[in-house]
Amino acid sequence: MSQEKKLNVGDEKAILKPVFSAGRQDTEEEIDLLELGRMLLGNLRYIVLFFLVGALLFNAYSYFFIHPTYESTASIYIVSASGGTVVDLTDLNIGSSLKNDYKELILSYPVLDRVSKKLNLDWTTEQMLRAIQINNPADTRILKLTATAESPELAMDIANTLAEVAVEYLPETMSTEAPNIAQKGRLPRSKANPSYAKYTLLGGFLGALLCCAWFIFKSLTDETIRTPEDMERFFGTAPLTTIPYVGAFEQDVHRHSSGHGRKSSRTGRNRKAA
Repeated sequence: MSQEKKLNVGDEKAILKPVFSAGRQDTEEEIDLLELGRMLLGNLRYIVLFFLVGALLFNAYSYFFIHPTYESTASIYIVSASGGTVVDLTDLNIGSSLKNDYKELILSYPVLDRVSKKLNLDWTTEQMLRAIQINNPADTRILKLTATAESPELAMDIANTLAEVAVEYLPETMSTEAPNIAQKGRLPRSKANPSYAKYTLLGGFLGALLCCAWFIFKSLTDETIRTPEDMERFFGTAPLTTIPYVGAFEQDVHRHSSGHGRKSSRTGRNRKAA
C-alpha cells in the first residue's frame, strides 16, 4: 500500500513539474506590451521628471563646458582653362573637372602652412585641417571655403587668407588661370556651435529613455505574485482561493469601529441632554 502511495506521489510530481516549467517558459517568452504601456503611464510623472533633469543637465553642460565656435565662409570661382574672353563648352567641362583637384590642393600642407604663417598662428597642419571645410554646390564651379574658430575675427581671417593663398598657389602648381575670389568671408555675428536647443532636447530625451528603461527592466525582472493571473502565468495552474490583504481588512475594521464609537458617544450625549 505504501509503495502505491509513493508511486502516486511520484506521478503527481512528474505531472506538476512539466506544468511548472511550461508556465515559466511562457513567462520568459511572452511580454505584455499593453501592460508595459500601462505601467509607463502610471509612472509618467517620474518620466517627465527625468526628462526635465536631463534637459537641465545637458543645457548646463553645453553652456559651461563647451566653448562656442564661429564660422565664416569665403568663395572662389573656377574660371575657364584658356585665357580667352569667350568661354566655350570645353572650358566649362575642364573647369568642372578641376574642382576636385582644387579641393585637394587647397587642403595640402603648403597652402595651410602659408595661411598659418600669414596669420602668425602656432597651429599644426592637422589643426588647420580641422578648422577648414570645403564645399562645392551642385552644378557650379564655386568652392566655398568655411573656417571655424573660437573667435569670430579669427574665423573671418582664416577664410579670407585661405582664399587669397589659394588664388596665388593654384596657378603656380597647375599652370592654369588663377581662380577669382567671388566672395570674402564676413564677421560672424552669431555662434555656429553649440546649439543649446539641440543639447537640451537631447538631454531630455536621454533622461526619459533612461527612466523608461529602468521601469521596464524592473517590471520584467519582478517575479512577485500579486494576482491570480500571476499565479496561473508562473505555475500554469489557477489558485483554489485567495486570502484578502490583512492590512486593508484591519483598516476597514478600524474605520467601522471608530465610526461606531463616535455614533455611540453622540447617542450618550443626547441621552444626557434629554
